[in-house]
Amino acid sequence: MSLSALPPSTPPPPLDDPSVGILDCPPLRWGMLGCGRVSHDFCQALKHLSTASVVACAANGDYEKAKFFADKHNIPNAYSSYQELAHDPDIDIVYVGNVHSFRRTDGELCITAGKHVLLEKPFACNADDALYLIELARKHKVFCMEGMWTRFFPAVEQARRLVLGGYESDNTTFVPGVLGAVVSVTSDFNFNASDNDDAYPTSFLFQRNKGGGATLMTGAYPVAACTLFFGGREPSSVHAVGQVDGPTGVDLQAALTVSFPPTSDQSPALDSSQKDENTPKLPGAGVATMMYGMLGESEEVTTVVGTKGRLSILTPCHCPTTVKVVLKAHGRGQSAEELVYHYPLPVDTDEIKQAGGYVYPNSAGFCYEAAAVARCIAAGKLEAPQYSLAETMVQMKILDQARKQLGVKGIDEE
Repeated sequence: MSLSALPPSTPPPPLDDPSVGILDCPPLRWGMLGCGRVSHDFCQALKHLSTASVVACAANGDYEKAKFFADKHNIPNAYSSYQELAHDPDIDIVYVGNVHSFRRTDGELCITAGKHVLLEKPFACNADDALYLIELARKHKVFCMEGMWTRFFPAVEQARRLVLGGYESDNTTFVPGVLGAVVSVTSDFNFNASDNDDAYPTSFLFQRNKGGGATLMTGAYPVAACTLFFGGREPSSVHAVGQVDGPTGVDLQAALTVSFPPTSDQSPALDSSQKDENTPKLPGAGVATMMYGMLGESEEVTTVVGTKGRLSILTPCHCPTTVKVVLKAHGRGQSAEELVYHYPLPVDTDEIKQAGGYVYPNSAGFCYEAAAVARCIAAGKLEAPQYSLAETMVQMKILDQARKQLGVKGIDEE
């Protein structure tokens, strides 16, 4: 497939429903569990969806905080308990955006109340809790997803199509990827926690029993970036190195290297259907490297290397607007074709500006995730294909292994 045949600025069709636009969605009524900074940004982004409404918010034990949040975002109901929120009959789905250590209990509260749930990253503080919530959601037949909003940005939807292939808007024509077989993926996400209000050691970022630390704060992003291009499969090996803070016990930064096993023992060179490559690479086999932390701000780029070229999701790759593809020509270091895909974020409305804009970069992009969630729920789906619950479990197992190898104790360990 020639890159020139792909429109560089038209948003690709969403994976969950290629027949609609990326922001098209049916009505959905949201409840906000937690009234902090990320919840603020999520509420702001929902204002880009005319069919979305936030009907209630809750700050546990703090009605004044909830009321302040409600007034800022024109939310009709404010609660001082999460129980009230979970049992509000006018809420379809609860966005859980509070402190990490309460993911299991608050997720359980909402699921058993019959609410769909979008659990902000991390989905849970360990794989056992994640599996518990997934099985509980399936038992109660409610939609459940980790808030891996990155997967829903047009740039990432396009990156997936360019690497793995994808269906056109007619949902019948499949176009193969352009990079050939994936060889490796690298991704990084580091920020400097000391240059904002997250003071050491009092911020929850540095409190292990609240789910702080680099792996739970930032590790999910580069891990999900790498598993995406290996089909969401579980790696055969995980190796972690990094630094753990002595006084607090949290991990400050880490680097992971993982290896993915082959899906077949027949290489393309021996497969008659692969006439344009002669390589010993086995299908599905590859490596990925990830770096994450809270000590310094990294470039934040995800790069996919294939046998026929490479693709880069440009900074900030956890909430990107731009993808660059370079196809190789015959001969070492030779490029045949290059194209940049750029997808600007929705422009802030006056309502968004009046409520104070955003706290974090590119948070308007939450609207892509919210639109997909609404479409999936309306279609009767219990998870989103952009980021399945099975892949969430793969990510949680990798993060568990990383924390164990680094010597970080669990949130309940003394």
